[in-house]
Amino acid sequence: MKATEMIKAEMKRRTDLVECLEFRTKCVEVAKKLGITAEEWNKNKVGILLFMANEFCAIENRLNKA
Repeated sequence: MKATEMIKAEMKRRTDLVECLEFRTKCVEVAKKLGITAEEWNKNKVGILLFMANEFCAIENRLNKA
């Protein structure tokens, strides 16, 4: 797989997660447990969702390598 194809595939993984209602709902639950306020969420939700999608993908990658 070429680097550009791999990057596109990885970005799609994250985009698909962020577009998934169940994933966003779980992210809101986690954010609340972490003490992120509604105001902070509303101002930064795109960044927070992408961060959480990256973390999810990293965990998934580690589990697939095991």
